[in-house]
Amino acid sequence: MNVFKRLLAAGGAAGLLVGVGGATQAFATTATPSFTAEIAIACANVGDTQKITVVTPSDAVVHIEVTIGTSTANGGTQNGTGVTDANHTFIDQWNLGTVSANTTATVRVWALEAGGVAAGNGTFQIHPQATACQTPFASRFNGDVIDTGQFGGSVKKTCDAGVSGTAVFAATIHIKAYSTQLATTFALPASLSLSLQCNGDSKQLPTLPTTSSIVLHESTLPTGAAAAADTTITIGNAAVTATINNAKAAVVTTPTPTPTAIVLPATGQPASTPGVPWPALALFGLFAIAGAGLVLRRRS
Repeated sequence: MNVFKRLLAAGGAAGLLVGVGGATQAFATTATPSFTAEIAIACANVGDTQKITVVTPSDAVVHIEVTIGTSTANGGTQNGTGVTDANHTFIDQWNLGTVSANTTATVRVWALEAGGVAAGNGTFQIHPQATACQTPFASRFNGDVIDTGQFGGSVKKTCDAGVSGTAVFAATIHIKAYSTQLATTFALPASLSLSLQCNGDSKQLPTLPTTSSIVLHESTLPTGAAAAADTTITIGNAAVTATINNAKAAVVTTPTPTPTAIVLPATGQPASTPGVPWPALALFGLFAIAGAGLVLRRRS
């Protein structure tokens, strides 16, 4: 399902963009959390299956980043990205890889909600078998909408004459807040791509902090179109309006091949003529000359 369309149904909100025609500032942090997150095992052992569950008030795109030491390469889908289900829940789980000593893993959750981007973080421990955790228990943390200006916008597709149909775009989200002190970049899964009809209605964009951006890569072209360059939409201090145009693809003509001339060798004979028995003709000429000599002797 198209994530931009899916989020329009979020709990009476106006969608990812709150007020296409004007700017809407994000909610400040309040006592009520924007989302809750649970880490299934607060102290986990190598090889355990870790699970992170995020629950939001309404539909949202969730991005989970897990950093173990200085790496995010500890197996599985520890950078899970997707849309919440019918219960407004998103779950990411994976098997913990090997560590040589007790290690702290940091979990950061981002949620793209109707009111703007919310973020929160927690931690858990990973122990090698030599110092295994004894009793597993869960830990929880909350996320809040980033307390800074957040704005949305809209994007539409225009097409030149002779181009028709629907373009499909893969989206990469760049979130920046507080002069990049709170930042992340992630690509939306293919299932959350954006579809735009040629010369059709515009679609709403996510509400993001100012200076954040969205990069749209055209993965499927409309019929008869030339590929459009990647489009970067930067969020400013007001709702943005972006247009992506597809020009008509140039007609490629195939030139008529020029016949290759036959090049004769230095002997003056053709280089090759298929089907002509040149040795047989030469031998026939010798027989003819010999026969003519025999006739002359008989006459004389």
